[in-house]
Amino acid sequence: MLALPAALLVLACFGAPGVALLRRLAPELDPTEALVYGVPTGWAVCSFVLIGLSCVFGLRAGLVVLVGAAAAALSIPTLRRTPWERPRGLGLFAGAVLVLFALRWLLFWSTAFTLEGDGLWASQLSLWGDGAQHLGDITSFAYGDNFPPHHPRFPGHAFNYHYLAAVTSAALVKVGLSPWAALSLHSFVGSCFIGLSVFVFARRLGLSASAAAVSLSLFILGGGLGWWGRVAGHDVSNLRWLNLFFALLAPQRGLLFGVPLGLLVVRLLGLRSFVLAGAVAALLPYAHLGTFLTLALLTPVLALSFPSRRWIGFFATWVALGAPQILIQQAGSVGAASAIRWLPGWLAPPDPWILFWLKNLGAFGPLLFVALIVPLGLPAASRRLMLCFQPLFIAANLVAFQPWDWDNTKILMWWYLASCFLVTALLVRLWRSGPATVVRPALAVLVLTLTLSGLLENLEQARGRQRHLLLTTEEIDVARRVRELTTPHALFVAGLKHNHPVPVLSGRRVLMGYGGWLWSQGIDSKTREAEVRAIFALAPAAEALIAKYHVSFVVVGPDERLNLGANPEAWRARYPAILRTDQYEVFSVAPNREATGAMPARPATTEAR
Repeated sequence: MLALPAALLVLACFGAPGVALLRRLAPELDPTEALVYGVPTGWAVCSFVLIGLSCVFGLRAGLVVLVGAAAAALSIPTLRRTPWERPRGLGLFAGAVLVLFALRWLLFWSTAFTLEGDGLWASQLSLWGDGAQHLGDITSFAYGDNFPPHHPRFPGHAFNYHYLAAVTSAALVKVGLSPWAALSLHSFVGSCFIGLSVFVFARRLGLSASAAAVSLSLFILGGGLGWWGRVAGHDVSNLRWLNLFFALLAPQRGLLFGVPLGLLVVRLLGLRSFVLAGAVAALLPYAHLGTFLTLALLTPVLALSFPSRRWIGFFATWVALGAPQILIQQAGSVGAASAIRWLPGWLAPPDPWILFWLKNLGAFGPLLFVALIVPLGLPAASRRLMLCFQPLFIAANLVAFQPWDWDNTKILMWWYLASCFLVTALLVRLWRSGPATVVRPALAVLVLTLTLSGLLENLEQARGRQRHLLLTTEEIDVARRVRELTTPHALFVAGLKHNHPVPVLSGRRVLMGYGGWLWSQGIDSKTREAEVRAIFALAPAAEALIAKYHVSFVVVGPDERLNLGANPEAWRARYPAILRTDQYEVFSVAPNREATGAMPARPATTEAR
């Protein structure tokens, strides 16, 4: 019962330094902005500190409490001295929109992962897919002592992924939450701050509170013509622009940092706080690589549109603080950047490019076209700022920046957010012009078509139509017993399915994890996969490969038998089992007990209870 308030207190204490730093270093930000942008900034800073200290002391509950207490103690003097003004009035409509989004996210994240009699269920397809990786990252830090961080699903390779959110959630595990509860709580609070950061940024652009709420609604609920197939029963092919919340914001946990920090960087640049903006941007390599890449494309355009010699301070600070992180993270390789390639039209073929985007954006496309050519609704400086985001659309339609071409959506998301502000400004101007009895109902219907895809997907998810079983009860027990029977640094060879219990929930490293994730991170795993298959088949080279990689344990379960050629009888004849359940066996394969990483006090064989 105390775990939830303790976790909330940790998030509050971790967020406090970010608010205090912005109040002190960027006093031009109003108190609401300092709070909304500061809390995620504080999470990032404290998580960095936690990584450094955990490399020395290990990640422990006491260390999390110490970092949280120190963060709060250092922040309180600044927070008490600086004046706090009452936030600008929201109005009934904007307040209702924000409350409804918060309630929806509370319902969504409180049921995102549910432990039932038959196992752990994910409430939405993308959570079932990407959530397995995020749980694996969290448990590698919480249970696997993965400090300094190394790739838990491909040992020997740099952990070239933005894992900072996993460290934050691992801290919540250490104060008593389960890994899935920690993920859900952090994601719920982070989702609220994403929504608030979009809202306050829209207000700063000059939109009213009601218009800012409309912009947020377009951003969170948009999804082009995805609704047409559900409502009209027609199959609409080649729809690639999906609802952003379910496609990106919910499953891509790095955006918990990426959206608020990215908007903060742009806001600070507008305030001419170039050095501070560069320091904030330097938090992004481990927080969200997609936003880091987007800023690399966006800021040169901003520098040309808003020229100043002080841009040197931004780029110098960003490079000085960010480049070493990229070099360490990528371990000197180009990683996913090796897949950058010319891809004109992006995913449009076989559709003509214009038809593709009309189909994917629906009425949003024509509205944006009008908003781009007719200067309505936004102050001149704000409009010029939003126009600077438009080249992102051009770049993402000409070049693929990741191995998986659909990942260009991580850049297009920022173009779409800026476009939502432009479209909203146009809608507001139309709302105020013409006969209200004609124009306003028409605009209400138009906005409904822009948000219906997201509304329908929310309805479908809330009705339980996207639920998928992530791990069975037996698999959860296997992961728990693996943690009990083995030391944190033990290396396993396990199946390659994305939701295997050992890499997802035990916190232990595996010789190779799900290949789709590795490929999307720029890792060539073909040779390693062949070696994993040779080990499971007990090929002549199996023992040499086990020795080469210092493998401690091999898991033989349904995936290993069905897809990797493992013969349980052959394994039983050659190696002792430390764990056996109805479907799973874990074999000790190292030549001596200490080398395996098995707990010496445990028996060699444990039968299923």
